[in-house]
Amino acid sequence: MANELNHIIVHVKDRRQSAAFVAGLMDTEAPLDWGPFTQITSSNGVGIDFADDHVAPDAINGSHLAYLVTDEEFDAIFERIEKGGVRYWADPAMSREGEINRHYGGRGVYVLDPGGTCVVEFITTPYGETPSPEVKHPGRM
Repeated sequence: MANELNHIIVHVKDRRQSAAFVAGLMDTEAPLDWGPFTQITSSNGVGIDFADDHVAPDAINGSHLAYLVTDEEFDAIFERIEKGGVRYWADPAMSREGEINRHYGGRGVYVLDPGGTCVVEFITTPYGETPSPEVKHPGRM
């Protein structure tokens, strides 16, 4: 059997709020409560389970979700970001607020979930074989 990602758990401060935020930007099906999780599912079938009671709020570490989307989907997501007044950045270090990036010939944008613990990235082109020199990651110089 090939290795295939089935689901991932993301620890957040409010599972329903964070799941609804991401589902709303993606314009996808409403999140479903599944036991202690609130789940959304990507178009390739990967479940993203948001949990808010497995880790104390002050012990939640930052998470990162990245979605590869079409240009049309990006346009619609970006429109929802702007209409919703959601802060956005061109980089994961969140140093270029109010900008998008154009890495690898595509477009990319980063937003934070409402609890501020999960960075959600939307890109139109997969990363290349080597990192873009202008990309700075949190905690790295």
